[in-house]
Amino acid sequence: MRKTDVALLSLIVVGLMLVPSSVSAGKSTVTTVPDRTGDLGKYNVYIIVGDTKAVAQVDNSWGENAPVLKAEYVDMVSVSFGMVRDTYVFGMKLAADLPRSGDPLPPGIRYVGYNLWIESCPWDPTSPIIPKTYYQVSLEFDGSSYTVYLYDAAAGTLTSLPSSCITMIDARTFQIRISPDLLGDLNSFWWSGCTYLAKQYPYAWPWITDLIDPGNDQGQVGTDFPWPPV
Repeated sequence: MRKTDVALLSLIVVGLMLVPSSVSAGKSTVTTVPDRTGDLGKYNVYIIVGDTKAVAQVDNSWGENAPVLKAEYVDMVSVSFGMVRDTYVFGMKLAADLPRSGDPLPPGIRYVGYNLWIESCPWDPTSPIIPKTYYQVSLEFDGSSYTVYLYDAAAGTLTSLPSSCITMIDARTFQIRISPDLLGDLNSFWWSGCTYLAKQYPYAWPWITDLIDPGNDQGQVGTDFPWPPV
């Protein structure tokens, strides 16, 4: 799933700053929602995609002292999504610096990821049935390099995105710019963000380590927000 290597240090470029709240200016609207820290492993959900549907399963194999729960770079502080000058933007601020090349991953972990879902309806993480996913944008780190890609669920295709679409705001905050052309004619949808880890056995499904907390304003339902925003 990782086709284009992206060195983290090469991504530190001047770009658009994440907006700390819901802000509109002309065609620019970005919503940033907070997420509490210290809740890694709360969900322990992994998603299996079958022929006709996707099912969420709960895994309770992590103990309270599992090393993976100390990986604060997958603990979200805030998540942002919106449009700036006719381009979608997605970003996260994490509780610790994003890992760099050579930084060890937790024992038994193959890669970590930072994910945007674009969906047909909101998802309640306590429900085993998840909504239809239109698109998924993911930034992944495998211990040596970063890759960013877009998954088109309808077509079943995975497209690598160029490193130029990523801006590192600081060591803990990134932003990805997404051309609307990549989303076809989709004008309204629900969006959500998460972090995840993948275990080191063949064909492991990623484990969700952090989801957006429920209870934010901005029209949130479950873990999702509407686009266009309320």
